[in-house]
Amino acid sequence: MQVPAGWQVAARLEALEDGVAKDVLIARQLILLLREGGEVLALQGSCPHQFARLAQGQIVKGWIECPHHRARFRLSDGVCGSGWKLPPLKRYATKLHEGVVLLPDPLVPLS
Repeated sequence: MQVPAGWQVAARLEALEDGVAKDVLIARQLILLLREGGEVLALQGSCPHQFARLAQGQIVKGWIECPHHRARFRLSDGVCGSGWKLPPLKRYATKLHEGVVLLPDPLVPLS
């Protein structure tokens, strides 16, 4: 497989279970991948509070909960829920190519 210019391999699509978060390490950054049907979301993989691995948290109705302190982040935009004053999670573009999930190279968050 030829990886398109400006992209890097994150995971095989078949390795991502629908609705289950998975950690990948890309360019020394922990990235959370979440497959929702034919789409894959990519977000900062650690909580900005104390850097807990968010993939170990629960996903409920479009939110992921930090496994340590229960801060919740909206999956669609990374915004932190009420009760916490934390910065939003960084989000990354994704691309599906020949059964593989790609992330930007270099790894730059969406604005």
